[in-house]
Amino acid sequence: MKFRLFPDSLALRTVFLVVAVIAVAEITTFSLILENRGADHKSRTARYVAGQVRLLQTLLPGLDDEARRRLEMAEPDEQWLQLRPDGVQVPPRAPEFGFARDLARDLQHVLGEPVSLRQDRDPRSALWIGFNANGERWWLILPAPRFKPQQLPHDLWWNLAIALSVLLVIAGLFVSGIVRPLRRLGEAVSATGEGSARRVTPAGPREVRRLAERHNTMLAQLARAEDERREMLAGLTHDLRAPLARLRVRLALLESEADRNGLERDAEDMERIVDQCLAFLRSEAGRSGDAEILSIADAVSDEVARQRELGRPIEMSVSEPAVACRVAIARGDLQRLLGNLIDNALQYGEPPVEIALGVERPGQVTLSVRDHGQGIPAEDRERATEAFTQIDPARATRGSCGLGLAIVRRIVESAGGELSLCDAPGGGLAVRMVFPVESAELKR
Repeated sequence: MKFRLFPDSLALRTVFLVVAVIAVAEITTFSLILENRGADHKSRTARYVAGQVRLLQTLLPGLDDEARRRLEMAEPDEQWLQLRPDGVQVPPRAPEFGFARDLARDLQHVLGEPVSLRQDRDPRSALWIGFNANGERWWLILPAPRFKPQQLPHDLWWNLAIALSVLLVIAGLFVSGIVRPLRRLGEAVSATGEGSARRVTPAGPREVRRLAERHNTMLAQLARAEDERREMLAGLTHDLRAPLARLRVRLALLESEADRNGLERDAEDMERIVDQCLAFLRSEAGRSGDAEILSIADAVSDEVARQRELGRPIEMSVSEPAVACRVAIARGDLQRLLGNLIDNALQYGEPPVEIALGVERPGQVTLSVRDHGQGIPAEDRERATEAFTQIDPARATRGSCGLGLAIVRRIVESAGGELSLCDAPGGGLAVRMVFPVESAELKR
């Protein structure tokens, strides 16, 4: 699985961008606030300690021994400075963290004299600040809670969380106003690519609306081009019928049997091409209004009987569950479907042609037509169902214009079914068509 640094969805990427921008802005703001509070705290602490040192330097020389003793014995407190004389109780270690270094520098700058700092090994212990008073060494003890500035209030964090939630909701609404029209446009484009043109209502930002309008304009242009193509092809095939009829009359007057047979084959190929084009145009029109509920077994049996009367080798089998199946399809469409498949099977495959009706899943009936020829390679089967596609170039000289399977696919899809090509057991090509059953009388 390929790792993605950013989400694949446009909506998620946009929301991610909004959240990232807000997070960076908030982190920068709070960093500046905390840095400013830290600098201000260091400055105020240095001024406070310096004031205490100057006061003590003034008072200590004038105090008697009893007053000094009372001053030294004051109870320790976590918030206030404590005074101790120089002695063995002073920690020997100099502190190394940033606050102590900055405090020593600021005190030396304010007092104008060197200042010594000491601390126990525990980094959370108090700071001992040494100063001289009338030739004596004294130590002020700065409790640990005064090292750090006061933390930001908890209400501020709750307010920040609420603000971020509101911004996410606004960003989600904003992004959905862009992505939703794009999603509808994407669905319309996909439907158009699958052969079902779908217009889309312009909505969203100006750029998205323009894109939707251009899509609708493109559909209109494609529809006009398709109508022109259909009219041209229909007119061409219709106009060819009159010359073909005259050609057959003249063929009948020819005395040479060999010339007449050759020209008759050419005329039959031309007529077959014309019939294929007309059948393709009729299937392309999608005459869903002509559909009727047929007993699929009876309709296929009738067409097979008609084909057998023409001397074609066709075998048919119908499973018992498929006898009661009814399918919504026009009878003429079913005849064209079977006629094209049987023609292809006999012309490009090997007899006999086997037609089978069966039920593989509830609610569906499967119609398959197979031959015993060489079949179609797997890589060419999808292309074989496209219009005017010739898998074998030699077929173009045998009265084919590559519309047989395209007509079958159009008819199957218009009836709500699915078409697939596969290898038949024992060799040959099998064309499988799955239709939805319209009747609840399905038997297993």
